[in-house]
Amino acid sequence: EQKTRGEYNFILDHRRLLFVACMKTEFIVRVSNVEPILDELLHQNVIQQESYDEIKTLSTAEEKMRELISGPLKSSGVQGKDIFYEILIENQPLLIQDLKRMDAEVSKS
Repeated sequence: EQKTRGEYNFILDHRRLLFVACMKTEFIVRVSNVEPILDELLHQNVIQQESYDEIKTLSTAEEKMRELISGPLKSSGVQGKDIFYEILIENQPLLIQDLKRMDAEVSKS
């Protein structure tokens, strides 16, 4: 059975959402440079200036990622999480590759 482009996009979005949801602890612990991610999320209107300013005041990358994921990103919907995923691929490509590899190994067992 052939899938339409919309169905493929839905499947892809769903996989990305699951990946973001499953790996949020890894993102919190392993993303070390949060500022470019925040900048791009603000630029793409995923987060508001107020959230951006609040998160930037936090002292560690871990605190910033925790606040981002549990706050504005949580309420950003499918599109916001998809944009977050794309930004992570751009800014943290090796981390994403490692997490995908880790995810694939867990899925096999």
